[in-house]
Amino acid sequence: MPVVAPTPPSSLTPQPVMLFNQSKEGRKLFTLEAEFPYCDVETGKVIVVPRWYVTDFASVPWYGQGFVDPQGPTARAAIVHDWLYAIGEKDKRAEADAIFLRAMLKYGVKPFQANIAYQAVKTGGEKGYGLPGDWRFIDPRRQSIAQPPPFARPRTGAVRIMPRCQGFEALIQTGWRAYPLPKPVVVAPPPVTTTRTPMDGVKERLPWGGKKK
Repeated sequence: MPVVAPTPPSSLTPQPVMLFNQSKEGRKLFTLEAEFPYCDVETGKVIVVPRWYVTDFASVPWYGQGFVDPQGPTARAAIVHDWLYAIGEKDKRAEADAIFLRAMLKYGVKPFQANIAYQAVKTGGEKGYGLPGDWRFIDPRRQSIAQPPPFARPRTGAVRIMPRCQGFEALIQTGWRAYPLPKPVVVAPPPVTTTRTPMDGVKERLPWGGKKK
């Protein structure tokens, strides 16, 4: 039997990390410590929310916010939805909303609650689509420092297409990353150099200052 690498827990189920010292219009902000991959069966689109992406679940209007639990299954669907809204792909808002609904149902949200949240974004989410201020990244271990975006805003939220998501779980189990972490740069210390001065020659000519043989 082939050896299958263990599934990295942080790659499949990263819990949103609250940013304690930051907020946006009175709403709490959250970030991710690891990539969050999701595959939509209907479209086959693999959507990967990168680590340190900042979300406040604001793509769900206020009257649907009561059904978004930051520690519950709705939050994972909302993070994917926020990411698609942050990218703001042209003419794809309705698709982003539909992906949100399917993601909620996949993660176990009750159909009644999922439909309320879906109707909220469908009817009132237009103003939050493609906002420049939503392109933010923060390391949860250094919350006071805004990280530069790891890459330019993409034109689409899909990093690849896998029809019916076949092979997606196996891909994740290999440890695949859509956005590989940068390799640490090792800086070697500068070489130590000695500089002779005119006094060095004087000392060498003295009986007690010459070089020992």
